[in-house]
Amino acid sequence: MKTWGNLKFLLVILLVAMVVSACGGNNSKDSTESPSSSSNENPSQTAASGKKPVTLKLSTWNPVSKQVIKKFQEKYPYITIEHDYIADQYREIIRTRIVSKADMDIVWMFPNQLREYASQKNVLMDMTGQPWLKNYLDSAVQLGTVDGKTYGASYNYYAVVFFYNKDVFKKLNLTVPKNWEELMSVSEKIKASGMAPFITGGKDAWATQFLSSSNYGYYQRKEPQIFDKLASGEKKWTDPEFANFFDPLIELVNKGYFLENSVGLGNDQVVQVFKEGKAAMYPMGTWSLDQFPEDFKNFQVGAFPIPLNKGSDPLIVNLVSDNIFTGISWSKHPEEVKLFMEFVSDPTNAKLWSEETKSAVTVKGGTSTNYHPISGELTQTIDSNLTSIFPSLTPSVEPTYFPILQKILLKSNGSPAALMTEMQQAQEKDLKK
Repeated sequence: MKTWGNLKFLLVILLVAMVVSACGGNNSKDSTESPSSSSNENPSQTAASGKKPVTLKLSTWNPVSKQVIKKFQEKYPYITIEHDYIADQYREIIRTRIVSKADMDIVWMFPNQLREYASQKNVLMDMTGQPWLKNYLDSAVQLGTVDGKTYGASYNYYAVVFFYNKDVFKKLNLTVPKNWEELMSVSEKIKASGMAPFITGGKDAWATQFLSSSNYGYYQRKEPQIFDKLASGEKKWTDPEFANFFDPLIELVNKGYFLENSVGLGNDQVVQVFKEGKAAMYPMGTWSLDQFPEDFKNFQVGAFPIPLNKGSDPLIVNLVSDNIFTGISWSKHPEEVKLFMEFVSDPTNAKLWSEETKSAVTVKGGTSTNYHPISGELTQTIDSNLTSIFPSLTPSVEPTYFPILQKILLKSNGSPAALMTEMQQAQEKDLKK
């Protein structure tokens, strides 16, 4: 999905700007090795293992846990992890290396990038049936599976949530809603108190999508490959099952639950208005956690998954995850690659990774409740519900999708059927390519 690509690249650029300036280039070798397990390996340790020294090249665009890599090298002293940290033009660099069959071992890939190479023979290492895959959320393994073969699992994730004003909920004696009906009841009580239930802005169109795209998980639960079928033309956006796709956002707009005159705001302005306490809930991804310490100057903030489920239907937490660990088929060290993949799937090691990188992970029980002041309650909620990872939409769909959201916020949209026709017309542009 283009938005996630753009958003994650923006986030990555912010995260690694200091590294880039220090390195003076697009990528660098990260010295993650400990003194005793670096390229100057301890000869006695190597000899004791009975193994020849092995170097695994690990390519990522995000920081990795140096502590986890150190633990891995201590457990397997004959293996050195050489972290190739690529801060810019990641796709292009990886593509060039794959075309030239460069020396590669373990690579993070975007979902659509993995699908591209999975369609080519002898590029990715087949991990189907590996026991450690059971340590991951099913949705993380599904993201790394193409045509029945599993090439890896996504690792870090962000959740799509409502950030909310805990003080307002406490004052009005409200509990966190667990389905759509409860959300509507909470919203009506907040509105009756004189406060806007929600705030979102239409200026940055990508930031308006979460009250409709959170539907993705419910579609995928019924049919895991449904978005692949849209991309192939087997299904259409105009099919009856998509008729209510935009309903959640339309209902909130029609009921007047958004802060008045906020539609023209950019996301940065929306965050500031939310912090000023002018609206009770703000839909966004947990990549924004750093903006929300546990205690604001004006109120305490919390977060809960967006509940689009109706009645007794299960709540599905929608996750954004686009860094899939996968092995390269021509690696000279396939067994060592699998050892590393198994090691990072261990919940204890995953929790260390989560704490050091201040991020959530898709390993079951592997997300630290301490990586952020809000993370404890939120992680428990995510772990106790079903999860689904956002699919990638084809290139022409999002340029149509986001303007539709803006039209809905401005109450200038046509009928739901007309909106889905627009989506399908955009889809057909990609089918013709």
